[in-house]
Amino acid sequence: MDTVTLSKQNRLFWLGRYADRVYATVRLMIRELDKLIDDRAIDYAGYCRRLGIPCPYTSGQDFCRRYLFDSQDPNSVRACVDNMLGNGIVLRETITSPTLAYLQMAQSAMDLAPRSESPAVELQWVLDDIMAFWGSLDYSVDAEEARNITKAGGLVERLSLMLRLDWKTERLEREFDLDLITTAPGVSYRVVKTSGEVVTVSNPSDLPPAGEIDHMEEPVVNAFLYTPPEYVGSIMELCQDKRGTFVNMTYLEPTRVKIDYEMPLNEIIYDFFDS
Repeated sequence: MDTVTLSKQNRLFWLGRYADRVYATVRLMIRELDKLIDDRAIDYAGYCRRLGIPCPYTSGQDFCRRYLFDSQDPNSVRACVDNMLGNGIVLRETITSPTLAYLQMAQSAMDLAPRSESPAVELQWVLDDIMAFWGSLDYSVDAEEARNITKAGGLVERLSLMLRLDWKTERLEREFDLDLITTAPGVSYRVVKTSGEVVTVSNPSDLPPAGEIDHMEEPVVNAFLYTPPEYVGSIMELCQDKRGTFVNMTYLEPTRVKIDYEMPLNEIIYDFFDS
């Protein structure tokens, strides 16, 4: 029986996320390429803003080419394909060679696309290969836990993209069987009054008068962040900006660092992961 270690769980989860990210963004970019053919404008700046990525592109055509095929851009679709295959190669014994082969074919199609006069054809091959990957995952992988973790990553990525890109609420409700209510994220605070009474407040309008407040308490979490060493400085700066308190840092291996912080929950739930 294949043991799904914590490291393997992480790779399976991100394999699912990268696979679904590639599939969703390639489908979207095929439609954007159609707009170029029809001489219609592309709101590439708005797309980058909603995804929270830099926008160094100078035109719709520049966006389609570089965002799709620039392997040096960590936010590009090509970079996602490479990350997807990289995780798949490491997990070959778990996901099996036949399943891995579909990821390799998807990368081969991405290699061909930028040299094609009609890249939508090769991009459709990418979509077909990823769909075949998901099918092979069900057929070839015996470990149910491995399959479920990979699928969970894919579902998380799909939901994230749908929410960021403002895809229709009806689609979210249909695909995820959700009853959606749009609200701003927030946390509850414990307010200790001068009388000793303790009340829980989720909205500033519910706060007692200032003269009746002795002190307030907010939820704090123990955050464990895993990162390559080159991002340690940026992540620590981000945590400090979010009122985090440094606890510990451990080099788990030459390419992975674990950073421990105590942080207010309110600083995490709003825009921490977009920073």
